[in-house]
Amino acid sequence: MTMFLVLPFLPCIMDIVVPLNESRSLKPIFKGEYFINEDENFFPIYLHMSVTIVIAITTLITADNLFLMCNSHICSIFAAVGIRYNYRFRLENFLKDQTDSISSLDQLSNHKCLENIRYSIRNHANALKFAELIESCFSISLLLQAGLSLVCMSISLYQILIVLKTSAESVRFVIFAIAQLVHLFCMCYPGQRMIDYSTDIRIKAYNGLWYKAPLAIHKFLILIIRKSLEPSCLTAGKIFVFCLESFATILQTSTSYFMVISSAQ
Repeated sequence: MTMFLVLPFLPCIMDIVVPLNESRSLKPIFKGEYFINEDENFFPIYLHMSVTIVIAITTLITADNLFLMCNSHICSIFAAVGIRYNYRFRLENFLKDQTDSISSLDQLSNHKCLENIRYSIRNHANALKFAELIESCFSISLLLQAGLSLVCMSISLYQILIVLKTSAESVRFVIFAIAQLVHLFCMCYPGQRMIDYSTDIRIKAYNGLWYKAPLAIHKFLILIIRKSLEPSCLTAGKIFVFCLESFATILQTSTSYFMVISSAQ
């Protein structure tokens, strides 16, 4: 956003660095029709465009920050599944004593084992509910953003090819393409984190000393393992799952669209 707001004043900077016999004309941030003389009213038009861009980008960043905070929170809940009330025991070591030394089954009562595993199950169930809530709240929004990113990235690449010889214009579209790429990555990487953290639950359950636990504990662990076999994920309108593989697919698709458009010219 800062680069876009500064680019219209690049001719003024170039007049100082590399002066010409005549002044370079100022160009607006983007093409728009105000039905007035743009050269005479450059600064009012620039002010209106700047305010509009700042409001739009601030809204987008605020929504993305909320999304990233919710994603970090759900990943933390998945990572903390199995923590006891003293915040020292996790699912993989629920049969360990306060000093982390392995206790035999005779020294650790069945009631304590059941208490630990039930607490883990409740935490896991709450994490799954919250993951579903996040997915339902952001699914449509992420679908629209992913679709717009795909289109905008293809158009930006095509514009870069057209104005490649004009340095100022090409820089503008290069910045926009990079911004779209980073924003797309910021949507796909949290989805990958949610998948990794949610499927890590079964590894925690398996790495515990389950073979020293009573048979009732085995049945509880099977419930957790079954629930974590299917990862919690973020989807774009139930069409595709956000992950690093999807990021590579969208990037490849946008590049393919760019090649088709460029070959048609």
